[in-house]
Amino acid sequence: MPKETFFRLKDEKQETVLRAAIHEFVKHGFERAKVSNIARKAGIAKGSIYQYFEDKKELYIYCAEWSLRIFMEKLDKRANITEMDVFEYFENGVGKSKTIDEEREIIIFMQYISREPGLIAPSLKAMYNATELYGKRLIQNSKNKGVVRVDIDDDILLDYYLAVTEKFKMRWMERYLDFTTEITKENDKAMKAEMALMLELLKRGMGC
Repeated sequence: MPKETFFRLKDEKQETVLRAAIHEFVKHGFERAKVSNIARKAGIAKGSIYQYFEDKKELYIYCAEWSLRIFMEKLDKRANITEMDVFEYFENGVGKSKTIDEEREIIIFMQYISREPGLIAPSLKAMYNATELYGKRLIQNSKNKGVVRVDIDDDILLDYYLAVTEKFKMRWMERYLDFTTEITKENDKAMKAEMALMLELLKRGMGC
């Protein structure tokens, strides 16, 4: 976690520092990323980074958590996911596409996390923490609507949902980022077909 001095910064300045760090990590990877470059892009002194974070590793892990939280917050504003059930959220391709398009560098950074040995586990844990609140709301909405099993604990349902969908979502985002032009009707049709199959598997596993 960042030091208390980081949280004393205005939200806009926090975002500037984190986006500068994400840009550097995407461009050079964790090992070759330089704190001096991050500080320069953020418009702060190099020493300020160490006033905000213990070291570069802590900064990286917090960037992972922040990236996913920002993605979820933007998606929530666009699609009001806090009122959706898990299946509606999974099918919300339009909202995800637009949010991915706006935040390509953040999405690329999240893809690169799996390439950083020693940082995968703590980064994924931080990302899970960032989505846990949204996930529990989705599960509760699903139970209230009667679309998932009520005899299973919320935490188990959430773990199952994330485990089943995470790899699919990562591959879907990688494909989307590979498109050099707008998504064609053929690409869109293929992705929707895959999504329908995954949705069927989800409903068989946790649905009523």
